[in-house]
Amino acid sequence: MSVNTMSFEQSAAFLTALYEEATGQSPALKIANTADFTSVGTTLVQAGLDPVINALTQILDRTIFAMRVYNKKFDDITIDELRWGAVTRKINFIDTPLDSQDNRLSLVDGQSVDPYVVKKPKALSLQFYGNTVYQDSITIFRDQLDSALRDAAEFGRFISGLMTNISNKHKQIEEAEVRGMLVNFITAKYLADQPNCINVLQAYYDETGVSLTPTTMYNVSNFTTFMRWLGGYIETLTDKLAERTEKYHMNITGKELMRFTDNADLKKYLSAKIANYFSTTVASDIFNPERLEGITRGMRKMTFWQNIDNPYDVKATPAYLDVTDGSVKEASNAVEVNNIIGILFDRDALGMVKRSSWSAATPFNPNGGFYNIFWHWTQQTYNDFTENFILLYAAEPIVPSVTLSDDTASLVVAGTKTLTATVVPAGSTVVWATSDSTVATVEDGVITAVSAGTCTITASIEVSGRTYSDTCAVTVTAS
Repeated sequence: MSVNTMSFEQSAAFLTALYEEATGQSPALKIANTADFTSVGTTLVQAGLDPVINALTQILDRTIFAMRVYNKKFDDITIDELRWGAVTRKINFIDTPLDSQDNRLSLVDGQSVDPYVVKKPKALSLQFYGNTVYQDSITIFRDQLDSALRDAAEFGRFISGLMTNISNKHKQIEEAEVRGMLVNFITAKYLADQPNCINVLQAYYDETGVSLTPTTMYNVSNFTTFMRWLGGYIETLTDKLAERTEKYHMNITGKELMRFTDNADLKKYLSAKIANYFSTTVASDIFNPERLEGITRGMRKMTFWQNIDNPYDVKATPAYLDVTDGSVKEASNAVEVNNIIGILFDRDALGMVKRSSWSAATPFNPNGGFYNIFWHWTQQTYNDFTENFILLYAAEPIVPSVTLSDDTASLVVAGTKTLTATVVPAGSTVVWATSDSTVATVEDGVITAVSAGTCTITASIEVSGRTYSDTCAVTVTAS
């Protein structure tokens, strides 16, 4: 169906449904041509427009949300009321320790074994509350409806335009609420669950030793190699999420949950720029691009996360899970996440349901010559931080380094000098060494001159299997 009109067959089917809803019976003739349409429409008008407008309200209420003129995003995390009922109070069972021993191995003649030792299951109950209520309305003039019912083409334009506009608007409202839910989850994870927020450029540097920035990663000389690595990295994370572990979600203290997310239950949302560059730059250069499907399998592209003018950044003051007591708290300050690459999450981590949707029309207003139709519905969303969720973003990596306070040092025998090592990352363990302990020794940065000569003092750290160091040239004289 086009955006602006309905086909004759669609108009005829809609008018037939309208007639049946308004009168409680089928039209006397089947609508096969424009003359039949006009006849049925005129009969309906003569029966009175009040029942027609009420019937129109009911039919629109049944069909408006089923139209797909605007392809609403996030259908995969919009859930039905049956599934919502299972989410509002979610019972999670916690692993308990194995029994301390197998009593079969310690049986003794004349002694009994107690089979009634109590070992109660441990459970974590999560409850989700809150909703947003919406109301919308539209005015339909009697003359407009009267004209539409007498002409098939006019009726098609009227109904299609009305339904398409309202449908698109309501879908966008649903979409905006889901975006808000995603932004809250992302910023809450960044605030309260840093281990599961991965800077992919840091991970890339740690594995390859190549330092990229959010800008240079798109350079032609870097992008293909980086994207191949990213595809494999996401595939590896996918494999890890399928393992039953406590690692990839938040755990309330003392009630740690074991979770796993198989491929069938895993959602992948990837920033459109990354996905599009991958398709046009990387996959197109490879004979078997399906070999790189780790980055795109089951993926949905995100044109923007929060604001279309700033598509890959988000900023919000999130509600987050306090793992110390299981309460939900609001952050004291706004949290900003830039250069989002994507998110990997379990289908049960978040969702939205539309409930209590209904519509009704007012009686005819003779002074203004119109009817008003009202729509009411409730939308409810949830973020379950105890389900698996990984955030991927790009930030300039921290490149490890060691910088000594002095490049050279001159000492006399028995003299000392203290070197200071500035290290990145801060807190790294510094290992000190001398090239010739007969000339000078070093301990915790303190050089002690032993005899005349020269040597080199080295301070080094090890990060991700790589060694980083700086040196100081030492000259020792007799006096």
